[in-house]
Amino acid sequence: MGEPLHLVRTPHFDAVFMLGAEDDEATVDNVDVIVTLRDGTRYSATFLTLGAIQRWMDSEPEEYERLQFQCPDLVITRDAGVPAMVRILEMAYERGDMRFLLARLESSVLDEEDDD
Repeated sequence: MGEPLHLVRTPHFDAVFMLGAEDDEATVDNVDVIVTLRDGTRYSATFLTLGAIQRWMDSEPEEYERLQFQCPDLVITRDAGVPAMVRILEMAYERGDMRFLLARLESSVLDEEDDD
């Protein structure tokens, strides 16, 4: 499999996908991503397919988790794989929807230290 941090650079943003040990970037269907726009604005998302959500709910031992699923920065995608997810991000950028689709990350102390 690939590296755990898979960087995709586009003209408008960088996206770092956090792959699990068994994930393949071509077929991953459950992955977190940090998107950094050229102006430094950062967003996060958790991309899941419906199949990934179903598998998680079916494997959950607790009734409450089997009956519902919640994720604050969830983006449900029809297709698996980093290329499909990057296409969604590119389209969101082109439409000006990044701030609606993704969860904005506030600046951290580490970011402020980098500016010094």
